[in-house]
Amino acid sequence: MQNSSQPHAAGAARPPARVAPSAGHGGTPAHPWRGVLTVCLGVMMAFVNVSSTIGALGAIQQDVHPSASTLVWVTSAYSLVVASLVMSAGTLADLIGRRAVFLAGAAVFTAGSVLAFTADSTGLLITAQAVMGLGGAAVLPASLSIVSHSFTDPHQRTKAIGAWASCSGLGLAVGPLGAGLLLNHFSWHSVYLIDVVIGALTVVLTPFLVTESKHPTRRLDLPGVLLGTVAIASATYAIIEGGSSGYTSGRIITVYAVFAVSLVLFLTAEARHHDPMLDLRLFRNPSYTAVMGVAAASMFGFVGTSLLAVLYMERVQQLSALATGVRLLAMFATYIAVSAFAGRLVQKAGFTLMLTAGLVVLGAGALALLAIGPFTGYDALWPGLLIAGIGSALLTAPSTAAAVNSVPRLQAGMASATVNMFRQIGSVLGPSILGTIVTTRFPDHLEDRLITAGIPAPDAARITAGAVHGDGAGELPAALAGTVTDAAARAFTDAVHLGLLIGGITLLVIAIPTALFVRHRNTTG
Repeated sequence: MQNSSQPHAAGAARPPARVAPSAGHGGTPAHPWRGVLTVCLGVMMAFVNVSSTIGALGAIQQDVHPSASTLVWVTSAYSLVVASLVMSAGTLADLIGRRAVFLAGAAVFTAGSVLAFTADSTGLLITAQAVMGLGGAAVLPASLSIVSHSFTDPHQRTKAIGAWASCSGLGLAVGPLGAGLLLNHFSWHSVYLIDVVIGALTVVLTPFLVTESKHPTRRLDLPGVLLGTVAIASATYAIIEGGSSGYTSGRIITVYAVFAVSLVLFLTAEARHHDPMLDLRLFRNPSYTAVMGVAAASMFGFVGTSLLAVLYMERVQQLSALATGVRLLAMFATYIAVSAFAGRLVQKAGFTLMLTAGLVVLGAGALALLAIGPFTGYDALWPGLLIAGIGSALLTAPSTAAAVNSVPRLQAGMASATVNMFRQIGSVLGPSILGTIVTTRFPDHLEDRLITAGIPAPDAARITAGAVHGDGAGELPAALAGTVTDAAARAFTDAVHLGLLIGGITLLVIAIPTALFVRHRNTTG
């Protein structure tokens, strides 16, 4: 573990030129918190889309009847575009202005939300999600960079990043609740009006309350932008699509080959470029590298665990979108509340203890959810959700602050874009890997349980195939329908348990290198 007396270790390989602050080059704004709260609206908008779309998937499926593989892309198109472009958008924000890129991103996101509201087909909805992803890719790194450059004091910066992180949790909480309320009275199109309202408000307020800033000497790294986008896009696509078409299919293997080639070319280009989009020398610092792993792991656990909880409540407990959203408050409301104090906690505990504890607590929350059964009530569910919410809150803002504070101030934009990229990769990995475990294990568990219940193997296979495609047990004889319903609930719970077990153990394992390599404190100004 590195000594905390070396505050510039992460960026020491390439120290920036010290320039006098100015309005155009990152001077501290007169009223920084006004700008912070404004960009937090944009962050909330981005996360509202994620959770509200998940809450509306059932209604979307009933209305436009997409195939299972197509339905995956209703949510994944957004994640793919954000993960692919977030690094490039961070570079663009440094070049032409952070407020300008944030404002453009908010406007594009709002336009995408309007398109989703008017969509009459799955293809158009997926296109709208991709447009929102383009806006989100600009909003997330630019907003974090604005927050980071609004304060010169690392402790104040950490508090502001805590507010930024809280708004992501607030967006995740508002999404399913708003979607549930609207779906009780209107079609699934209405859920996108939430983002339209938030986006319009953000676009109106930003020019008045957010101070413009940019990097004084940054230059465009076109090879890095292009190769980095191809590398991340190909890897993200393979992770998402592999869940439905198989990770060993020829098409997915080809995409992974594209990823490998583009990654090698990207790393070579960045190592040679005089002003790279991603300064690879930062990763020579084990603490910085470990923090990026923590950022990915935090979203892997947070999004993955919440998705499994949603699947369990909707598929096993047969709850509505609104009822599911209300029950998720045990996780999301806890996340918001603890995030508000995470900045103060990290000042006392340091990054090593905070991030290690966060991974352990989040992993413990996932494992605590193993208490849920096919016929248990909310009393078995809420403790695990609450613990997971606490663990996530201990990770999000501190890991982001650790990344930003560990580099010189002029490289904060690069650090914010990089940590956002790793967070987005984690948010793709969590639902893709854990969700795939559930969807692939459920048929095997169901067929085994049906055969154990005395149903002949051919009939068990036929019933399982119907259940996988969403067919209920309503057309079966009453006695058999009861057996199938019971077996399906138990089989799906078993599959969720396996996903939670793998997710929880993964987080606990990642806590080990976190404890070993993350630096105790960062004090870079």
